[in-house]
Amino acid sequence: MGRPEKPVNNAGGLAAQFAANLRQLRAQAGNPTYREMARSARFSSSVLSSAASGNRIPSLPVTLAFVAACRGDKEEWRQRWLAVTGGYTRLPTRERTPNRRSDGQQYPAQLPQRPRGFIGRQRELAWLRTPGDTPVIISGPTGAGKTDLALYYAYGQAAEMTDGQLYADLGASHDEEEPPSPYDILDGFLRALGVPGDQLSGTPGYRVGLYRTLLAERRLLVVLDNVWDERQVRPLLVETDASKTVLVSRKRLLGLRDVRRLHVKPLTRADSVTMITTALPPSVVAEPDDVDRLADVCGDLPLALDIALRRIALRPQMVLRQLLDGWQQNGSALSWLCIGDLSMRETLRSAYLTLSQPARMLLHWLARITGSDAGPLRSDEDELADELIDAGLLVHAPPEPAPQRLSPLVRAFALEMAGAMARDMPLVAGS
Repeated sequence: MGRPEKPVNNAGGLAAQFAANLRQLRAQAGNPTYREMARSARFSSSVLSSAASGNRIPSLPVTLAFVAACRGDKEEWRQRWLAVTGGYTRLPTRERTPNRRSDGQQYPAQLPQRPRGFIGRQRELAWLRTPGDTPVIISGPTGAGKTDLALYYAYGQAAEMTDGQLYADLGASHDEEEPPSPYDILDGFLRALGVPGDQLSGTPGYRVGLYRTLLAERRLLVVLDNVWDERQVRPLLVETDASKTVLVSRKRLLGLRDVRRLHVKPLTRADSVTMITTALPPSVVAEPDDVDRLADVCGDLPLALDIALRRIALRPQMVLRQLLDGWQQNGSALSWLCIGDLSMRETLRSAYLTLSQPARMLLHWLARITGSDAGPLRSDEDELADELIDAGLLVHAPPEPAPQRLSPLVRAFALEMAGAMARDMPLVAGS
C-alpha cells in the first residue's frame, strides 16, 4: 500500500479543479498506484502524481497518458484540457515523451516544421479528429494549404502517437523526372523504425508485410505528402487502429477504396481577412476594402496570401491600394507572388504540366470566357474537368456540383499559357 496522496492544492484555481477531476477518474478506475499507471503511460510516477496535485495544469501528453492509464475517454479529456488552457500545447522539456524505447532504439520524429500562424480550418480539423481507423486523404486545389492542414493536425496528434512520426514527400523534385517509388519510401521508413539492414534484402512483398506488422503493433503517425498517384501509396496503406496514416495530394486518388476523404477548399473570406490583418506590419496603409481586394486577387489561397504578406513585410511603409492598382494595371500579380524558392507561377506550372493536351485546351477556354463561372460543361468535357480538378486547377463554386470556377491566379496563368501556345504555333498556309 503506497503512502496516502497529499490533498489537492486548492489555491490552484482551475488547476485544482482539473486535478480533482483527474483524481475522481483514478478513483473510478479502482485507484491504481502511480507506479502501476507509469508502466503503461511512458511517464514517471512522479510526473503522473504531479498532474493530480493541483499546483499547475499538466501538459496535454501527460493528461492523456494519465487518462489512458485510468481507461478514460481521451477525446473527452482532450476537449476538457483545451477548454481550460485555451489550447496552449508547448511542453516543458522535462515532460516530453522520451524519444527512446526501452531497447535503446530512437523514436522517429520526421515531421517537418510545424506551420506557424495557422488560420481557420476548424471544420476540417474537427472532421480529422473524428475517430476513424482508415487512412485519410486530404485533397484540394493548388495552393490551398493542404500540407499545412495535415501538419497542424499531425502535431496535435503526435503526443498520442507514442512510437513516433514518419513523413515522406512523394512528389518529384526539380531534378527528377519521376517521383520516388513506394519501395524507396518503405525502406527508409523501416530503417527509421529500427529494422536492421540485413532484413531489408527480402522481396518487396516481405518488406511491405514487415512494415504493416510494425504499424499494427505500434502507435505511429504517418504523413505521405504530395502523393502522385494511387500506385505510389497502395503498398504503404495499413489496416490498423493503433497507427494513423494521412495522405496529401492534389488528386482525389479515387482508385483507393476504404479510405476517408477530406476535400480542402480555399479559405473563407473571413479567414483570409484574418490571415492578412494578423500578418500585415502596423505601418502598412490598408483600408478594409484593400484587404478584401488582396484576398480576392489571391483567390483566398493560403500559399498566395503567405507569399504576398512576406513580400509586403519587406516594404513596411507600403500603401496596399497602390500595390493592388499596379497589379491590376500591369497584370503582374503572378510575377510578384514569389519569394525565395516559393513561386505561385511555378506551383501552377507544376500542376499544368501533368495535364493532357485536351485538358490544357479546356483550361485555356475556361480562362477566356466572360465571368468567373464556366457554368455546366458538356458531357464530353466532364472527364477533362475531372482532370483539371485532380490537378488542383479547377474548383467547384457553390452550389455544387456546378458551375466550375477558376481562381483569379489560375485564370491569369492559363491565359499566359494560352498566349504562349498561340505564339509558338506555326502559321497554317493560307490563313
